[in-house]
Amino acid sequence: MTINSAVNKLSGKRKGERPKVLLIQPPIHDFALYDHYLKPYGLLRLASFFTQSDWDVEFLDCLDYREPESVDMLNSPRRKADGSGKFFRTPVENPLKDKPIPRRFARYGILPSVMERRIAAAVPDLVLVTSGMTYWYRGVAEAVRRVRKSYPHIPVAVGGIYASLMPDHCENVCGADAAIIGDALVASGGRMAVSEPFASFLRKSGLPVPILGSEERLLDTGRPTISPLLLPRVWDSAGIIRMNRGCPFNCDYCASRRISEGFHPGDGRDAFESMMAIHHYSGTRNFAFYDDALLYKKGELFHPFLRMVIAAQLDFNFYTPNAVHLKYLDGETADLMVRAGFREIRLGYESASEEFHRKRDGKFDPASFPGKIETLREAGFSPVDIRVYILAGLPGQRWEDVEKSVRFAKKTGVSISLSEYSPVPGSPMWEESCRASVFPLKDEPLYHNNTFFPMEWEGFTREALEKIKRLTRSKTS
Repeated sequence: MTINSAVNKLSGKRKGERPKVLLIQPPIHDFALYDHYLKPYGLLRLASFFTQSDWDVEFLDCLDYREPESVDMLNSPRRKADGSGKFFRTPVENPLKDKPIPRRFARYGILPSVMERRIAAAVPDLVLVTSGMTYWYRGVAEAVRRVRKSYPHIPVAVGGIYASLMPDHCENVCGADAAIIGDALVASGGRMAVSEPFASFLRKSGLPVPILGSEERLLDTGRPTISPLLLPRVWDSAGIIRMNRGCPFNCDYCASRRISEGFHPGDGRDAFESMMAIHHYSGTRNFAFYDDALLYKKGELFHPFLRMVIAAQLDFNFYTPNAVHLKYLDGETADLMVRAGFREIRLGYESASEEFHRKRDGKFDPASFPGKIETLREAGFSPVDIRVYILAGLPGQRWEDVEKSVRFAKKTGVSISLSEYSPVPGSPMWEESCRASVFPLKDEPLYHNNTFFPMEWEGFTREALEKIKRLTRSKTS
């Protein structure tokens, strides 16, 4: 039976009813996982879009840490008041057990039996699965496999980061009918529409192609408001704000241009109103920004939002898990962020080497770093609330260079997070990484996981990496 005939048969059984889409946030298989505001933002945009387009929508969150049966079996994961915390964790066999890794592989998410039952009860016409890191693909494959068990012929598409960066692997290994590359939703003639690749998949599957009417409220970037009424439990512990889309930079170690070409500005007022709607329906007070370039064109975009928050005298907490660009940080911005309620600020520092930034990203002069930190402290951020990311383990990078960066940053008293490099397909550094690694990066995405330390060489061994990790945790510089 073809996809078309299967869909036509199912649609005939539900004659007169609206088509139904099942949206799945899959479980994650990894050596470690922490919920630092990990929300399926793109999938939730689709939930709102399909709802406004007169489709029935069901959302299955396989990372739901409050799912009752999973709590009974696995106990409640430890969570924090700021909306971050742990997920359900079940140890499983390392799929690459021939590679000695000093960590236990695990499946993070609700019980498989609950997942299967929820899928079987959904009776969808279409299934959409989101994806994150390339090395999380086994969770995507699990979701597709369990959908096929209940509905062998229902069309299944995968979107998100992994699907965009490795579409052939996604279709061939995970068994998806289609991997949707890039944004699934686009602005078209003042209305919101699905992208052409997505529309083509829907037409091929015999399904109607949804589009919002011009009377529907859209954000200036062409995004529908994420409906908090539709999914209140998703938002109650923490909400997501994404004011802008894309990034003006094209760093060697990043593939953001493959996900969203260029920088697309949003609007501070629309972001504020969306945030307030989430708060109204879900009581949310913790919000994290998903912007890749939050401070870019800050005077036009970010500052108006901050001033609205301050004027409304909101007792909210804001976080920047994606980090902000130090290049655009100044005293006015730091002052507005403190007054608005930012409880921490994370910075994309990457390296103390001027040559590194000249060669790899061109986005920051490391000589200005101490002054930027002093600006933050004068605005009211304490050193423990300032966290800088330093990259480690890039192709050909020497451990001494990373150690130097860590020591330089520690002199300012800030907190440090070592960002261990994960090779990213489609990034400018991808081919260089494939040549330098002893692992078959193009064939097996699990080796993209920084747990494997894929760029280890004689100039940067695992022992040296552990030494630098201890340095970041020590109180001395």
